[in-house]
Amino acid sequence: MSSPAAIEETLDAGTAVLRYRLEGDAGRPIVTFVHGLAASLEVWDGQAERLVPDYRVLRYDLRSHGGSAAVDLPCSRSDLAADLVGLFDALDIDRSVIVGHSAGGVVAMQAAVEHPHRVAGLVLVGTASECNDKTAAWYEKTAAKARALGGDAALRAMGMPEGAPAPDGPGFGRLALAMRSLNTDPLTERLERLDVPALIIVGERDFLGVGGSVILSRAIAGSELEIVPGRGHGVYLEDPDWFAGRLRRFLDQRVQTT
Repeated sequence: MSSPAAIEETLDAGTAVLRYRLEGDAGRPIVTFVHGLAASLEVWDGQAERLVPDYRVLRYDLRSHGGSAAVDLPCSRSDLAADLVGLFDALDIDRSVIVGHSAGGVVAMQAAVEHPHRVAGLVLVGTASECNDKTAAWYEKTAAKARALGGDAALRAMGMPEGAPAPDGPGFGRLALAMRSLNTDPLTERLERLDVPALIIVGERDFLGVGGSVILSRAIAGSELEIVPGRGHGVYLEDPDWFAGRLRRFLDQRVQTT
């Protein structure tokens, strides 16, 4: 039997108006994908295609990205976690595995520490729970550029391909500053209190390095760390078959889905 048609629309999550896409049969375990800065839910197309036969897959655009509404207001990591939990509430989703890439991984971790009962598992890809002074300065500079020059400047700063949908410049700047807060308010210590299955994936050639992922693996008790040879920051794009297979193995072996 084929899966039902995907639902794609926008809704008010209580904190922001978000575009989302929900695919797969109702009643199946839910996996939620969260993209990084200057991306959109389409970056997860390959994973959704591979998982939908057996899972219900939720994707959404971060505020000020893709088809979600631009929000030029002060934005904290907690606000971004509240966007995600508000989406769960609006869609009557009790708990979900959350797969987050880069800044999306930060959103996933923030949701896990603030709303642990809503998170059935974490898959953290090319992300970190803290940042040093150099990275913090980069976030601040990039935020200022995006505010002054618009979303195209954000795309260039993030190394996104030409033709990718540009985020709202001022709104992107707010999110970049939220990521900067990892410098003075790291998540690492709070992650040590988590009790959730976690898989941490990082490409051996990730331009951010593998150190942040190693820190995560040490902080989250019982987590699995996978350093993927020859791959960079976007492992799930570079080798979608491998990534989907590794994700399925984690879901099957480690995550309680009932």
